[in-house]
Formats: sequence, structure tokens, C-alpha cells
Amino acid sequence: MDVFLPYLIKILPILGLFILLLLTLRRGRAQGQMIGLLVAYLVAALAIQAVGVIGGLGWWPVALDAQTQAQLDTMGALLSTLLLFHFCLMVSLPNASPLWVLLSLAWALALSLLQNVLFLFGSWLFFSIGAFFLLARGAWKVKQPMQRNLLSYFYPILTLALLNDGLMFYAIGGRENILRLGAAALLTYVVLKTHLPDTRDLTRQFLTYLTTSVLTMLVYLAGTYAAQVVFGAMSGFNPLFAGAVVAVIISIVFSPMLNAVRSGVNRLFRIETYDAAQTLREYSTSISHILDLDKLATVAVGIIMEALEVRKGFLFIVDPELNDAGHKIYRLTGVRGAGNQQKITGVLAGDSQIARFFVEEHDVLLQYDLDFAQNFLDAPISERRWLGSLGLDVYVPIHSKGEWIGLLALGPTGSGRRYTDEDLDLLLAIASQTGVALENARLVENLKKLNTQIREAYAYLDKANHDLATLELTKSNFISIASHELRTPLTVARGYTEMLLENDSLDDAIRGVVKGIHKSILRLHEIMDSMFDIAQLDARTMELHRQEVFVTDLLRSVAQELSGAAAERHQEFSLDIPQLFSIKADPNALRKLFYHLMINAIKFTPDNGKVTVTGRQISANNRDLPEGGVEIIVSDTGVGVDKAFQEIIFTKFYQPGELLNRHSTGKTKFKGSGVGLGLALSRGIVDAHGGKIWVESEGYDEEKFPGSDFHIILPTRSQGESKTVRMASAMKVKL
Repeated sequence: MDVFLPYLIKILPILGLFILLLLTLRRGRAQGQMIGLLVAYLVAALAIQAVGVIGGLGWWPVALDAQTQAQLDTMGALLSTLLLFHFCLMVSLPNASPLWVLLSLAWALALSLLQNVLFLFGSWLFFSIGAFFLLARGAWKVKQPMQRNLLSYFYPILTLALLNDGLMFYAIGGRENILRLGAAALLTYVVLKTHLPDTRDLTRQFLTYLTTSVLTMLVYLAGTYAAQVVFGAMSGFNPLFAGAVVAVIISIVFSPMLNAVRSGVNRLFRIETYDAAQTLREYSTSISHILDLDKLATVAVGIIMEALEVRKGFLFIVDPELNDAGHKIYRLTGVRGAGNQQKITGVLAGDSQIARFFVEEHDVLLQYDLDFAQNFLDAPISERRWLGSLGLDVYVPIHSKGEWIGLLALGPTGSGRRYTDEDLDLLLAIASQTGVALENARLVENLKKLNTQIREAYAYLDKANHDLATLELTKSNFISIASHELRTPLTVARGYTEMLLENDSLDDAIRGVVKGIHKSILRLHEIMDSMFDIAQLDARTMELHRQEVFVTDLLRSVAQELSGAAAERHQEFSLDIPQLFSIKADPNALRKLFYHLMINAIKFTPDNGKVTVTGRQISANNRDLPEGGVEIIVSDTGVGVDKAFQEIIFTKFYQPGELLNRHSTGKTKFKGSGVGLGLALSRGIVDAHGGKIWVESEGYDEEKFPGSDFHIILPTRSQGESKTVRMASAMKVKL
């Protein structure tokens, strides 16, 4: 056994390194720089150990002299130190360029080719000091507790590796490289484990139990010594009994003593404890009735900052959107809260690892994981840099009804400690309770924005209505002035043409021209009369000269006047009206009303069509007509009226879309365009008499000709003064 023991001691580190390499290859399947460097370090350490063992046992085919062996040892030490240097570079500067690795390896290769032990040793010393410098710089620069904790693990790793190399350089002991095996084991543990135990907590617990153990030992020694001094002279004194009594006393005071020591050590490490249940109850009570987003952010973040001693915090509102390319994104908008006086916004791609984690996992995300975890290394660099620029440590998603609606983001603690599992569980519980409150606050915020938009829209509409009223008044004034001023020259022109037509000596050719002029003047005069009537209705200045009017006789008179126009179109024009009672009305206004309705029916009825005028008496005690009245219906078999436009046709200057720019001097041409005042004037006259007018039609159709029924109801006696309504300008809509 003694013969094989030296061989076993030399081979044991090789087995250990080989096991670590297999474990790394199995556990570190996800590719990454840290895993790659760890594999390289273990392979280098395994090669160094194998070379040393083979050379020490004399298994080389050619014996190695001391200088060659020293050169191989120095090259191996330099290679392992270079790899450790780059480990320190990565953990202290996560975004450092990988060019450093290539440059340093090229430097080591160049020195190896020179085969100068002094240069090799100098480079080893340079990179060893550089590694410690990177760790010290990182500990001073880095603000994240978990990254500082990661850096602290590399101090013992470097120390073990450099001590091993130093002992090897001075030929102290064999070439077993036991210390390098320890460094490799600790390095493998650090790289493969995502969340390392907190060295501060380990140190705190070690000091707590060490101090308690020392105090317990001192109490026991003091107790047994006191018992020996006081009771030692007595004949029945038993040291074992005295020790048992002291042990019982120690067991009684041990728990209070342990708590006292733990409190003292916690104060030494500036660690304050809190009651998680009490904090959760206080949080729930404080936010339950808050409906303002800013206040919710201030209260929510403030309570957490006070309980966990956090330096700063944010509450983000998350809104899913589509970008210009049609891809889903999440827009994060910071709400002004405790420790935050500015609006912060960011965007996460909908398919990025970070957004998917918040949406699917419903778990806490640490900034440390964003920097070092393998599953986040492929996340968009812009998103990682934006989150890293906030200087925060932990992100807690807020969900409501399965949707990601918010993000609670907190910075480092004031004491510099990392967030414990208890802290993260508390934050998850707080985020769960925040979901409902945040959803309600967002609804209220959206309602406020909507109300603001509605008020702005109302203000805009008020201004638009005022402008429209001004424009309408200006237009009405223009119509009134224009129609009034044109009536005089038209009357003069009409008089002269009539005088010429009465002259028997006028040449027939000239007489035909004069007749055409006279006809056009009459048409223009009719249009001016309609415009003047419209202006009076708009200005509410039309005076109705009411008298007894026999509607039946008036309808027959108008029909007789238009019978010729119907005959020109080969239309059947008939009246089916009983002898109606007389009504109190303006006969001239009613004549214009019936004229426009009948001429409109003739115009929009095709040749060989039919126009019918019917009527009936409405008895008294009717709800709308307490004194009774008459109803007149002008029916046709024309193109009809679209249901969507059966109200708008009664507005001024309305023109069916396909009739625009198709003006005709003929009053009865099929679908001939006019001024657009006939139906508007008809409604104004009916309203002035206190009646009603409307149209009924199945729709507009130039093939089936569904026809139209224009209904007019006039009261027997209109109540009070004559009344008119202001009519809006027509909309040019295609029927």
C-alpha cells in the first residue's frame, strides 16, 4: 500500500480535474463565453497536471532536464493565469470586447516561442497583478450586490491558483497541484451555479455561530471554575455534577444569547429586519382605494423602499402596441413615483427573451440574470443596455386577468446587501396585490384622458358651430340682398320683352328670340322669388297673410297649371281629392308649396309614368291637430328617394350627386337639375303654418322605379304667430 500511495496522490488531482471537466461539459451545454473559458481552464490545468505527473514519474521517452521542466511549468502557469485574468475581466466588465482574449493568447504564444523563462515569469506576474486589479476596480465600480458577490468569489480562486504557482516556482513540495485543483473546483462551482450564496451572509452566519460558540465555551469554563472554587472544598463535591448544572444553565440562556449575538452582527453588517406580513398588510391597506396613477406609484414604491431600504424605484405602465412593421411590442412608461422625478420610457420586442419571461413566467427578473444568465445573452442588446442604464436590481411583473400590465422596478438596497429569497417572495406578493389597483387606476386615467379629449372636441365643435352660424347668416344675407337687387332689373327686362311680344310688326325670327329671352327671364324671376322666400324664412321675416283657403280648389288650380308639363312627358297626372274643409292659411304660400311638390314629382318620374295627388280630412281631437286639419299626398312612380337621404332632401341647395353640373333651363326634364330650393321652401312653408312634411319611399332605383310619396299635413287653424325654421345648407350627397 505504501508503494502505491505516492502514485495515488499524484494521479488523484488528474481524476478530480477530469471529473470537473465532464461535469462542465454535461451541465454547461448552453454555449457562452464563461462556459468556454471554464472548459479551456480545466483542459489547461489537466494538461499541466498530466505533464507534471508524467515527468515526475519518469514516463517520458526522453528524460527532461530541470530547465525544460521549469519552462513547461512556467508556460502552464502563465496559460492558467491568462484564463483567470479573462474570467476577472468578464465578471467586472460584462460588455468588454473579446479582443482582449485573442491579444493575450497571442502574447503568451509569442513568449512561448521565445522560450525565455524570465519573460514567461514576468508575464505571469503581470497578469496576476492585473487580475487582482480588475477585481478591485470592479468591486469599486459595480453597484449591483449580486455582481459584487460574484467578484468576491474570485479572490479565493485567484489566491489558490497563484499560491499553487508560487510553490511550484520555488519547488516547494511535489507537482501534485492540489491548490490548483481547489481553485478549479471553486471556479467550476461559480460558473455553473447561477445564483451564488451571498458571501456577506456566509460571513455573517460564520461570525454569529463562532461568537456564540466562543461565548458558550467561556460561560462553561467560567461556570465550572466558579463551582470548583466555591464548592471544591466540600467533601461531597462532584465535578461531573457541577458540569451538568452549568450545561443546563447554558442550554437555558443559549437561545437568547444566540439572538443577541445575531442582532449585534446584523448591526455590524448594517442589516435591518422587517415583518413581511405586516408590510404586506400595510401595503394592501394603503393602495386599496387609490385611483390616481401618480399617487399609486408614490405610495407603492414608497412603502417598498422604506421596508427594504431601497434607494430608488419605478412603476412602469406596460402597453402592448404594433410598431410600423406590424410587429408586437411592449411600451414601458414610467409613472412619476418615489425617488423618480422624470418620465422614463422604453420598448421591448414582443418576441424577445425579456418580454417573454415577463409575460409567461410571472416571476422576478434580476439585473444580474440579464448580465450573466445564459438564456438572456441572446436578448436584444438595446433592451439589455436600456435596462442596465436604469441602475436597477430587480424587476417584478404585474399582471391582471392574465395580461402583463405593469412592471415594478427597484434599485440596490441602501446597505448594499442583495435581495434575499424572502424579499423576492414579498415583492411577488406585492405585485399580485398591485394588479387590481393598477388596472383600476389605468381605467380612471384613460377616462380622464377621454374626458379631456371630449372637452377639447366640444370646444372645437362650439367654434365650428359658431363659424357655421356666421357663415349661414352671411349666406342668408347675401341671398336676401342678391334676390332683392336682381328683382328690379328682371322686372324691367320682363316688361320690355312683353312689350316687344305685343308688337305685331315684329319679325317672326326676332319674335322667336324674344320669346326665348322672355321664357328665361320668367325662369330667372321664379328662381329669384324662391331665393327671396328662402331668405325671408331664414330671417323669420316672412309674413303669412292667412285667410280661408279651400285646399281642393287650390290643388286643382295648380294641377291645371302643370297639366301641360305632364302631357309633354306623356305622364298620367290625376287628382283624387274629395271636397276638403277650408283651412286658415296663406293661399300664395300654399300655391308655391303644391307647385314645387308637383313639379318635383313630374321631374323625377320617367316618361309614361304616373303622378297622383290625393288628400283626406283629419278629424278634430287629434293629438297633434286638436282642431283637425288636412293631409295631402303627392305620389309618383319615379326613381324614389334613398332612405338615408329622406331628410336631407329638404335642406337648401341640395343636389343629388349625379345631377351636379347638369343644369337645364327646362323645369320638367327628367332628372333635370334645378337650384335646389323647391323642397327646402316647401318645408319652410309647411313649418310656418305649423304643419309637417315628409317623404316615404322604398329607396332609389332607376330601373324598378319604386316611386315616392310626399305627405303634407296642415292644421285647420295654426296656433299663434307664423313660425319658420332656419334651414341648414344642403349636403351634396349622391342618391
